Amino acid sequence: MKFVVPGSNVKLLGKAIHCLAKIGDDVYLEPTRDSLALRTVNSSRSAYATFNFGSSFFSVIEQTRAKGDSMEEDRCKVMVRSLLLAFRSLSVLEKTVDSCILETGQDCKLLISLNCRHSVTKQFSVGLVECEALRAVYDITRCTNRWIIQAKVMQEANGNFLANQEEVTMHVGLDSFKMKNYNDDYDEKKQVHTELAMQPGEFEQFKIVEEASITFCLKELRSLLMFAEYLQLPISANFSQGGQPMVLTVSQGQAINCTYVLATLADQGEGQECERIPTTTTSTAYQDTASTNISQAGHGRLHSTQRDTPVPPTCPTLSPNLSTIPMEMPPSLHPTLDNSMDLRPPDSDCMEGTPPTKRKNFMFRRCFDATFNPHTVPGTEKVLAPDSDEEM
Repeated sequence: MKFVVPGSNVKLLGKAIHCLAKIGDDVYLEPTRDSLALRTVNSSRSAYATFNFGSSFFSVIEQTRAKGDSMEEDRCKVMVRSLLLAFRSLSVLEKTVDSCILETGQDCKLLISLNCRHSVTKQFSVGLVECEALRAVYDITRCTNRWIIQAKVMQEANGNFLANQEEVTMHVGLDSFKMKNYNDDYDEKKQVHTELAMQPGEFEQFKIVEEASITFCLKELRSLLMFAEYLQLPISANFSQGGQPMVLTVSQGQAINCTYVLATLADQGEGQECERIPTTTTSTAYQDTASTNISQAGHGRLHSTQRDTPVPPTCPTLSPNLSTIPMEMPPSLHPTLDNSMDLRPPDSDCMEGTPPTKRKNFMFRRCFDATFNPHTVPGTEKVLAPDSDEEM
C-alpha cells in the first residue's frame, strides 16, 4: 500500500506518532483499502491506543497488491523509535515538508519519503515485522457513565497535578466531579495531596447514571489531551465502575478517529485496610501485650528501667545489712564549690595526647589573662589624629 499525506496533515501525523511513543515501544500498522490504522499497547497491557486515519486524510491511496490478495498480509509492526527519526521535529515538518509518502515494499521495509521544499527529498527505510492484528476487548455500549469536555478545559485542570504524578482517582456523582492524586505511599507527610472539583456546567455533556470512583494512569490521558488540544476538539469518556476499562475518544469526522482504552482500579477504601490487616494486627497484638504488662506492673514501677524477673520460690532472699552503711557521707564526697578554682582553659602542654595549640587559642590568649590592661598596650598613648575644632 502507498499513502500520500499532504503537507497540511504531516504535522498531525507526526503528533499522532509522538502520542503513541508515550505509551508503547512498537507501532502496529494496519492498512485497509481506504484507511490506515496505527495502534500500540504498553508493556503491562494496561493501556491501548489507536489512531485511525480515513481516506479524506490522505491525498492519494494506491494499492500495490493484486485485487485477490488479502489485506491481512500488510499488517506489520515497527519500532516507534524508528518512526521518530523521520518525525522528530514537528515545527520543522510544518515549515519545510510539502508531502509525505508511506509505502510498504516487497522487502519488508517501510519507506518514508519526505518531499521538502527546493526539491529536497528525505527517505527513511524502516524494517517491518509481521504480526497479528492488535485489538482491545471492550464494549462501549455497556458503559453507564459518560462525559464530554473541551480538551483545553481538561488540560487546565490537569495542570494542577505535579508533572511526575503517575495515577489519579476520579470521583463522579450525579452532580459532582472530583479528581485527586493517588499514591501508594501511606505516609501522608511525604506526599503532596492535590484535589480539584469541577461543576457539571463546565462539561459539554455530563451524564452520570451511577456514582463511581476509579483510578487510572495520568500519562495516557495527558498524551490524548495534547493531541486533542492541538485539534481544538472535545474529548469524551465512557466508563462504569472501577476495575472496568475506561474508553477515551477524540474524532474529527471521518478523517481522524482516536481511541484510548485504559485499565482502571477500583477505589478500594476499606479494601486497602483489609490488605494491610496482617501487618496492623501484628502491631496491635504487640501493643496490647505491652500495655497489659504495663497495667499489671502497677503505677509504682513506671520509672523503673529494669526487667521484671520472677524470683524462684526455692531461692533464699538476701537482705543487706544496713548497719554497715555509714549514715553520713565522707567529707570528701560532699559537693563543695572551690572559689579558687581556675576557670581558664588549661594550657595545651598540660594535657596529654592533645594536638598542638590551635589558631584560636593563639588569637584569643589575651582574653583569658586576668592582668590584661588595654592602656598598657604599646602605642595607645600616641595620638594619631588631633581633636577637631569646636563649631563656632
